[in-house]
Amino acid sequence: MFNGRTGFDALSFTTLILSIVFATLSSVIRERYLALLPALVAIALIAYTCFRIFSTNIGKRRYEADKFASIFRKDPYKRFKCPKCATVCRVPKHKGKIKIHCPSCGNEFIKRT
Repeated sequence: MFNGRTGFDALSFTTLILSIVFATLSSVIRERYLALLPALVAIALIAYTCFRIFSTNIGKRRYEADKFASIFRKDPYKRFKCPKCATVCRVPKHKGKIKIHCPSCGNEFIKRT
């Protein structure tokens, strides 16, 4: 069933938990019209979660999941564009002034990390 599908990832899990929170909030609110908004948000989040889980566009869903994960994860690397070919080169942070060797064109340039 999940052959060629994205499946369940951290972003899907987070949207599912948020939908449960909004559904609970909707059931706690006594005023019928005020409870409608959290209920609609919960339904939209469940629909988005199902869309993500059953999506066949794996590249796009992986990109979204990586962007979501980057919010909570510290990246130990700094990225620079090569002045000659514009290739993005990844180097470790907090190393001071270093010489960066571009893997594409072989150009060497100095940057501070």
